[in-house]
Amino acid sequence: MRLLHVTNYFRDTHRHVGGAEQACYRTARLAQDHGYGVSVVTTRPDANGRSEFPVHHVPIAEDYAPAMFRRYLEALKWYSVQLDPIASRAFGNLLRSNHADVVHFHNFQFMTLGLIAAAKDLGGKTVLSIYDYWLFCPTVMLVDPNQRFCERRHGPWCVDCLPDTMRPVQRLFLSFRRRVFDRYLNMVDGFHVLSYHSRSVLEGYGIDRGRIHVAPLTLPVEYRDDPESEEPVDPHMIFFAGWRNERKGLHRLLEAMPMVARDYPDAHLVACGGSVRFGDEYEALLRQKLDQDGLRDRVSFLGHLPPGEIKRYLQKAAVVVIPEQYENMSPLLMIESMSLARPLVISRVGGVPEFIEHGVTGRMADPLDPADFAQNILAVLQDPQAAARMGEAAREAILRKCDDEVIWRRIRTMYEAVAA
Repeated sequence: MRLLHVTNYFRDTHRHVGGAEQACYRTARLAQDHGYGVSVVTTRPDANGRSEFPVHHVPIAEDYAPAMFRRYLEALKWYSVQLDPIASRAFGNLLRSNHADVVHFHNFQFMTLGLIAAAKDLGGKTVLSIYDYWLFCPTVMLVDPNQRFCERRHGPWCVDCLPDTMRPVQRLFLSFRRRVFDRYLNMVDGFHVLSYHSRSVLEGYGIDRGRIHVAPLTLPVEYRDDPESEEPVDPHMIFFAGWRNERKGLHRLLEAMPMVARDYPDAHLVACGGSVRFGDEYEALLRQKLDQDGLRDRVSFLGHLPPGEIKRYLQKAAVVVIPEQYENMSPLLMIESMSLARPLVISRVGGVPEFIEHGVTGRMADPLDPADFAQNILAVLQDPQAAARMGEAAREAILRKCDDEVIWRRIRTMYEAVAA
């Protein structure tokens, strides 16, 4: 079987690589390791790495727009304009010359959902992986202004959760967002989700269960490629990795840090991850929290790091904290941390309880409560022997749940069902 993976960015060809891009790589690698033909379609590269897969680059409208207009084009695509004729035409030409039994879409909103229509016009079979909820919510989070799970999904009311600028324009584009998105979602042959909770979210949206396939992320296959290395644990180090935006919850961890420091004065937070588009307000919020709570000397920001460096910091961490603020199905960092036997404090959201047994394989906290995070972080830091036992239990649990062969059977079944 031949697979074509479609993603905004890809490992080795782009600098902007996060969890979704790593998940795409691992899924492609798993299929290739089992004898499937795999190639990748992505946007124009901005890095000089060499990929182990054939990689095809598709131009998008922003490539030809003056710099001052690119930001607005991206915003329009994010809101509802999901047809980029330049990308769709190039993708269609690519499909005509590169046959694929299944086209597997990942995060690809900047190439736009119009690529699904291009694939269907040529008789292609399609899979769409869901890593967050942008397809149903412009903030990605599915959280309403009262911090509750939002069941309304996208529509003009979403302006209440978005930046307080150009409200009439936002409302206009949001008023037809669902109609545009549903047109393309109805063309998809199969949806890949990472947890049963995520399947319930899609069902609640109206997607038939028969089109939804549950398969967690694989173990980090790239860790097996690296020479075995062991970093000594820093007993004072708290580690966070993720994009600096609201849904990743770094602000919640910063709110917890003064309470942690009060009872554990040597605690130090190491936070890695890059800034995001349209993230100026959030960056200002982080600076404010650093200053008002006197955290400048207690927090180190490392910026975006490659996977090998992330692994090194995970091994050194006394505790890994994942303060997700939305209905995440199963954070990539959670699986990586568990596979390395690291003690974990994570938000009790989405599909996380399918992976974590509180107090046994990790500790879960109320995503909105910094005091709860502080209490759970302190429980790990103040009892390193119990933390080590929890880390080992986590490793055993995730090796069973995300064993490559277990995950591959689910992924292969999905591809075969879609291609039939």
